[in-house]
Amino acid sequence: MRHNSRNPSGYAPAQVLRWPTERFREWVRRLLETVSAGKDILAVVAIGSAVRPSVPSTDLDLIAISADAKSLHISAPIEVDLRVYPVATLDARIASGHDLLGWAIKFGRALFQRGHFWDRIVQAWQDRLPLPSAGLARKRAANARERLGKVMEFDDADAAYEQAVSYLTHLARAELLDRGIYPASRPELPSQLRACGASQIAEQLDRLLQNDPAEKARIERVLELSA
Repeated sequence: MRHNSRNPSGYAPAQVLRWPTERFREWVRRLLETVSAGKDILAVVAIGSAVRPSVPSTDLDLIAISADAKSLHISAPIEVDLRVYPVATLDARIASGHDLLGWAIKFGRALFQRGHFWDRIVQAWQDRLPLPSAGLARKRAANARERLGKVMEFDDADAAYEQAVSYLTHLARAELLDRGIYPASRPELPSQLRACGASQIAEQLDRLLQNDPAEKARIERVLELSA
């Protein structure tokens, strides 16, 4: 795993391989300048497909670790998902199998860290990182499946597509976690599923992620897969 170890109190936006929008990139640049000049934020970590090599996706979320549980008072664009976690509860959350923090440790990229803070977190947990809960993933899948059924009643193809992708993503993660496999980014899930024999879910998710209009018209096929 690559980290920003050469500049322990600096920031490294180049860790993001693909940006969703130019506005997103510019906002992150200003965010990193702000947290670097302050003292409250110990690390900002990028997670999602956009930090994974050889993945044709720009999905990108941010995690910030705060020294005193304060939230960042910054107005973010609608496309930016920023989660802030206090350092006081960080180890307990990771030990409980927190999915976002676990993913950040296993696959994330530090855009900013103060005094090698995130490097030390990764080193402390990378060899004993617990898997997220497969049961929670199945619960999320069931909820997404229920929403999908309701959306389909209104004949909204785009909304149904989004819920179908959400449902299959959670279902895919549950299948992998049941097998003791740590789920990678969403575009990588089909290949992980095929490798462990869950080809039906893999094929359905793969077709949806290709954004095929014909597949959108057959969303009801997704409901045939049980959570």
